[in-house]
Amino acid sequence: MIEWQSNRFWYHLDTYRKFGIDLGLRMSVIRLDNGSLLIHNPCQLTESIKQYIDGLGEVSCITTANQDLHDDLSDWWLAFPDAYFYSAPGLAAKRTDIGFDGVLNSTTSPRWKGQLYQTIIRGNEDCEEVVFCDPISKTLILGESVIALNEGSVTRRMVGKLSGCENQVIVPLPQRLRVKNKQLLRQSLQEILTWPFDHILPIHGDPILFDGKRKLAHAYAWALKHESIFS
Repeated sequence: MIEWQSNRFWYHLDTYRKFGIDLGLRMSVIRLDNGSLLIHNPCQLTESIKQYIDGLGEVSCITTANQDLHDDLSDWWLAFPDAYFYSAPGLAAKRTDIGFDGVLNSTTSPRWKGQLYQTIIRGNEDCEEVVFCDPISKTLILGESVIALNEGSVTRRMVGKLSGCENQVIVPLPQRLRVKNKQLLRQSLQEILTWPFDHILPIHGDPILFDGKRKLAHAYAWALKHESIFS
């Protein structure tokens, strides 16, 4: 577990292989004002991860990034029966075995209102993604919408170079092709770009450090039509 901000924000990177390359699968852990923990995009719940989290405090909320990332959710459901579980759009219908306490949308949940910003990246009806922003660490927490590959093995860096995400942030082609409504996507992005963030933690790939707003706007220039203030 990596401590992103002292005693408040951590993340863990699981292995996630695609086309033979480990892109990583990131889980975020945030301490809320009441001292309890919010787990976003839960990873494989190993005994060491469970012990580490138990040492941090009580888990009060578990949230999901999108309807495709849920393979390890059952273990968390069994391990933390007192936590509130929140579904990304579409996931509750797929995972009827999980008793979700609510579905996340563009309105920030009362459980972390005033602490985190929350919205949905719209435009892809098949897989809308939950987005958070932590204003204290100035970090945007994204799903599979963007990626950067600058670190790791030679092969991994080569894939980053060939795909154009070695030195810049991109929207992966499969994600871009799934967008059916650019107007809704643009509205979501315009909201997100008003938030107070400087860094980006996507689900896959490397942390995106500094100048996050400009990098995000550049990655989505094809959708924003250069209407952003970041030119």
